[in-house]
Amino acid sequence: MSPRSLTRRGVATLLATLLLSLGWVTNHSSAQEAIDVLSGARIAVVGDSITQAGHYVSLLSYQLQKQYPDRDFDIYPLGLGSETVSGLSEDGHAGGRFPRPCLLERLERLLDRVKPDVIIACYGMNDGIYQPLNQERMDAFQNGMLSFIRQSQKAGVKQIYLVTPPIYDDLTRQKEVDYDVVLAEFASWESSLQLDGVEVIDLHTPMKKARKQREQPFSRDHVHPGMDGHWVMAQTIASGLGLPPLNRSLADVQADPMFSLIDQKHKLRWKGWMNYIGYTREKHYPSAPLGKTEVEAQQLQASIDALRQE
Repeated sequence: MSPRSLTRRGVATLLATLLLSLGWVTNHSSAQEAIDVLSGARIAVVGDSITQAGHYVSLLSYQLQKQYPDRDFDIYPLGLGSETVSGLSEDGHAGGRFPRPCLLERLERLLDRVKPDVIIACYGMNDGIYQPLNQERMDAFQNGMLSFIRQSQKAGVKQIYLVTPPIYDDLTRQKEVDYDVVLAEFASWESSLQLDGVEVIDLHTPMKKARKQREQPFSRDHVHPGMDGHWVMAQTIASGLGLPPLNRSLADVQADPMFSLIDQKHKLRWKGWMNYIGYTREKHYPSAPLGKTEVEAQQLQASIDALRQE
């Protein structure tokens, strides 16, 4: 097939084939179980700067709403740049201006104010603080993750999805520290967990396989993926939930007005709810009223729902 004859639908079909070949696609029954859990639930998505950027969250939300137009998915994107679950921070982080924030600092307020039924959490990228693997940092990551799980379940969270960290995209240069080895170990430990109410979606392994099949990096700074990297993240998480592949290309999705509205809603909610929860990063941000955040969010959702029914 020539490049000119490869239509957008053809690209989508090739992507679906790739997902199948990498073992990313699961069965219909698991999809139905996940949809029953997610539909009508308050879903908080937490993580570091990759989650705060939010592209994979909006892409996942788009897939859910596109494939299940008669279901409601109430997503609260609450990622925070530089954040860890380990509580660790390297010397001189952010030029020495502030240490890395930790999810556990804001978690109680998040649980109390958002009252999520489901949490999707993606951590690890910052937790090894870009140093070689050692037991102290591994213990801090494990203990932080287990504390997050215990505290969330105690607050009434019914389902937690742990997404293993994305890759450290540094496959082509000589380096003193192979940091992706650290992330692979974090991912392996998470994948070994067998806890009630917790499911693990392995992002790291399929993302690394996908990276090896392309010449260009997903992340030019080794950490923060561009849109195509977020697309792989969203597709992998969707597959981990058991959803069928979305037979659309990234370009098709980005051109869809519905995606733009979803992304706009997520940005609105991030600002409103993060300010309402309060957090500490480069300074302390005390809790502020939600104001019109939810009124405007529901207006955007009404426009999204109108497009879903077309």
